[in-house]
Amino acid sequence: MLNRISSFHNYQSVQNDLRRQENKVHHNQAQLASGKKLIEPSDDPLATHYIQNISQQSEQLKQYVNSIVLSRNRLEHHEVIVSNAEAYIDEGKRTVMEMINGSLSPEDRLAKQREIEELFDNLLTLGNTQDESGNYVFAGTKPKVQPFFRDKVGNVTYAGDDYQRKMRISNGLEIPVNDPGNKMFMEISNPLGDYDPKYQLKDGSELLLERAMNLDSTDDATYRVTFVDMPDGKYGYQLEKNGSVVKADEFDPNKGIQFDELSIQVKGQITKGDSIELEPGKTFSMFDTFKRARDLSEGSVSDASNTAELHQVTQEFHAAFIHLNKARSDLGARLSTLDTQEQQHEDFRLTLAKSKSTFEDLDYASAVIEFNENTRALQASQQAFGKAKDLTLFNYI
Repeated sequence: MLNRISSFHNYQSVQNDLRRQENKVHHNQAQLASGKKLIEPSDDPLATHYIQNISQQSEQLKQYVNSIVLSRNRLEHHEVIVSNAEAYIDEGKRTVMEMINGSLSPEDRLAKQREIEELFDNLLTLGNTQDESGNYVFAGTKPKVQPFFRDKVGNVTYAGDDYQRKMRISNGLEIPVNDPGNKMFMEISNPLGDYDPKYQLKDGSELLLERAMNLDSTDDATYRVTFVDMPDGKYGYQLEKNGSVVKADEFDPNKGIQFDELSIQVKGQITKGDSIELEPGKTFSMFDTFKRARDLSEGSVSDASNTAELHQVTQEFHAAFIHLNKARSDLGARLSTLDTQEQQHEDFRLTLAKSKSTFEDLDYASAVIEFNENTRALQASQQAFGKAKDLTLFNYI
């Protein structure tokens, strides 16, 4: 039995083949024009999915790099501030050391007082520095709150908090971009130990507290040690705790003064009647140190107690300088972390770009061969269509 095939079916079949070949050629032309292997998601759904993931990761990397740039700018600004603070502290120490010199006239000491006051003002200005966004650098996580305020007598208070603002620079890493002002300027380890000495020395005395430590962290008492004469040219001492005598003994410079968990070491020349009051104080403030230096500059060079406290001020300035130097080293470590993380992001970005290229970029040699093949196939389809459209039974009648 013969199958009957209509002229319309022949015509439609050839026309469909012609359209398919035209679509292939158009697709090849689009590939060659764009340089991309994937023109539509349907070309390769799996590759398209990978490319979308790579694009998302690339965008996230871009955000991390922007965070690194912003963090670096803020930390570099932060480092400049700390460096300037170091310079003010060092200048303050040298100025106080000149004030201890007995050769200064009252006018010279007054000039030194003005220098201390100016350094004090400069340090306070640094503490209230703002960044490019108008945020206070040393206010912790309260960037719109001015951190430091000074009253009429020179006491400085802190209005920020104890925390750091952080920036995320990778999936699992956040880096601090500031430091709270109280940690930077007001909570520095006391170079004399656990106590702040108040001197009551006799004329000509050179007694200084070297170290006072208390291993009992719950002991918040105030102590006073007073030195007295003893036979054979030796000295004795009387130790008071909150005003009550708790120990009296001969003073041995090698052993110092020991009471329960308290240990006191002194240095310098003792004079009969010298007294040192020890108030608990494990930390000190740079601002308080400048205030004390300013107030003590009004004292006489012949006042032994005044001179002893000036010596203490120089020790605090030295401790503050070391504290700031450590802070600057920490800032340098953070900047180094940013550099390392930025390089890792750049390496990963190149890896992602290479992976994306594998899925997306066109192999021109293969594409040209395929284009030529599809073009020839289209030409053949066009010739077939030209013959098929004129083919009817009337040609055979």
